Amino acid sequence: MKNLSLILIALFVVTSMLSAQWKWVPLEGGSLKPTPVQIKLLNSTAQEIKFEVIVGGYLERPVDILGKECIGVHIPDCSALMERGFPTLPRFSKPFQVRASCDVEVVVLEKQEVDIKLTNPIAPSKGHFTRDIHPDTVPFEFGPIYKEDVFWPEEKDQFTAGKPFVFRDVRGILFNVLPIRVNHVQMQMKVLKRAVIALRCEGESVENVLTTTSRGHSKTFSKMYQDFVGYKAPSILLEGDDNPDQKLKTLIVVVPDQYEQAIQEWVAWKKKCGYTVTVKSVKSGITAGEIKAYLQTQYPFGYLVLIGDAAYNSNFEISQPMPTFKGKMEKAAADRVYVRLAGKDNYPDAFVSRISARDAAGVAAQLLKIIRYEGGAEEGDWVTKGICIASDQGSPTDKQRADWLIYGGTSGQKVSTYGKGLSEYGYTMTRIYDPSASSSAVTAAVNPGTGIICYIGHGSASSWGTTGFNSTQAKALTNGLKMPVIWSVACVNGQFVHNEECFAEAWLRNTNGGAVAMEAGSTNEAWVPPCDKQTATINGILKKTHTTFGALECQGALAALQYWQDTDSSQGNQLVEQCNLFGDCSMIVRTKKSTAAQASFERGLDSNVVFIVTTEGRAVAQATVTVYSADFSVMVTGETDAEGRINLVLPQDVTVPLYYTVVGQDLDALIDQPLN
Repeated sequence: MKNLSLILIALFVVTSMLSAQWKWVPLEGGSLKPTPVQIKLLNSTAQEIKFEVIVGGYLERPVDILGKECIGVHIPDCSALMERGFPTLPRFSKPFQVRASCDVEVVVLEKQEVDIKLTNPIAPSKGHFTRDIHPDTVPFEFGPIYKEDVFWPEEKDQFTAGKPFVFRDVRGILFNVLPIRVNHVQMQMKVLKRAVIALRCEGESVENVLTTTSRGHSKTFSKMYQDFVGYKAPSILLEGDDNPDQKLKTLIVVVPDQYEQAIQEWVAWKKKCGYTVTVKSVKSGITAGEIKAYLQTQYPFGYLVLIGDAAYNSNFEISQPMPTFKGKMEKAAADRVYVRLAGKDNYPDAFVSRISARDAAGVAAQLLKIIRYEGGAEEGDWVTKGICIASDQGSPTDKQRADWLIYGGTSGQKVSTYGKGLSEYGYTMTRIYDPSASSSAVTAAVNPGTGIICYIGHGSASSWGTTGFNSTQAKALTNGLKMPVIWSVACVNGQFVHNEECFAEAWLRNTNGGAVAMEAGSTNEAWVPPCDKQTATINGILKKTHTTFGALECQGALAALQYWQDTDSSQGNQLVEQCNLFGDCSMIVRTKKSTAAQASFERGLDSNVVFIVTTEGRAVAQATVTVYSADFSVMVTGETDAEGRINLVLPQDVTVPLYYTVVGQDLDALIDQPLN
């Protein structure tokens, strides 16, 4: 009977022709190889942004659906319209910087489309569904639109802009283009070749107005702003400024008063790493709303770490000892809401994570793991070893997506993996894929030490569906300080509110190993968008764009909002709300075999001290050097330039002994060195 059911399912479910390769179809005069949609900025003023949209062609491949030959179409770096029963068509989205307080109107000045005769219908979408559902049990259907003599999407919906939002220092809008429209009665496809668009600022808006033009020097956030078309940096962002952003290097720690003593060693460590740390001790009964009201008074800051678990309560905002919020989209447990501080939108304005422990000893144990990981105490090349775990389900399958992370993207990806992936970067990857994946294979790969784990598959609150590796096995790992950072695409691996101990918590609570940080969902994740978010995060490692756990994950969150939209009911917002970070979001993620830092210094004029940081005879850029007294009443910090140099100006007439610490990505830190 079971076999008969499987046969019946197979009869009405599509089997995508995964062996069929994407074929690039160039438009006349367009690119001869697969090319994303291009935006060419023509003119930008406070009143109008004028730009050209250029489409060089599209990808197509045959797809068999219910015995009917269809066509799959795609354009690199586009997401897709995934409305059930409608054609699966590409959507290009890009954020634009706009004036601080205007309404935005989209004006189409010129447009050129190419008419193409269809030989077969465009494959329909199954729509979005979550990873607790096997994709083969969801049938395809050709909706009524296939019998209507209209072009879909409608012309009026081809160029649109979302509502203005504020992302820390930048006010923006998300601009969307639907480059392909199709009529299945006429069997015609219209492909956009070129358009000239103007985004015009009209009047004054009261929606998400940017109240300040600068939050201070922010290297990390300014890298994220570069993706905004028309971005103009505030004047305070000076080229060659050696000092790190003190607003970004501000860490707020919210801790229940019963755990305050347990965090002291870690707080001191964060100060030695150059952070200005503010500890907010809270009493039992505090609500998430009250905590956020306090955070609003402290903004701008860069990082927020919440200390403590949230015991189950149907109202997450009063969960104790450290509550969380319910997200807008599906009421998911969402720490991200804490850092929506500039504007009433869905964009994070700082980085946030949680040290989820049930007692003071558990808090201290997790924080000690972080201190030792960042300091680089464990030798060896374990950090360059990685693991990809993936199911064989989906179209493309999860293991194909995992291979894209390892070996580089393909032209069929929505978010392409940078370069040739993790293997080219220097990782030696272990692939644990269905149908032969096992929990013992995970244990065998993790225990010798590994730097990164990427999971794509089914999940539960206590396990990974692929391998069956569970919380009990995660707590039995013996990898010591050779700990990975885990990026998990799965259902409810991070369901910390509903469970005494979820899967992510089990990894971090292991005192003999486990993981040092993990990103995981508190609800059921969808099939496609989380993979795009994961890829964007991995690209942050591959491009060396960001170094901290929080900044890397935020790059993925911004991609989710861009590719899958930023409205309250969008897949993008669902994803950024359900994904929570377990660990220290300010922690530097190690990606290469560490080398020992060396520092020399000399006194300059007045109270200046010039440091030069090297490792193995070469200069180290972007290393943080902090000089401080034992009680941190004196604390001066800075970041080295391309020559490994930083000039720190100490206070006049300091009489107490001073020390310095040097930290950086993939460096064995110099800690508590005397400044003679």
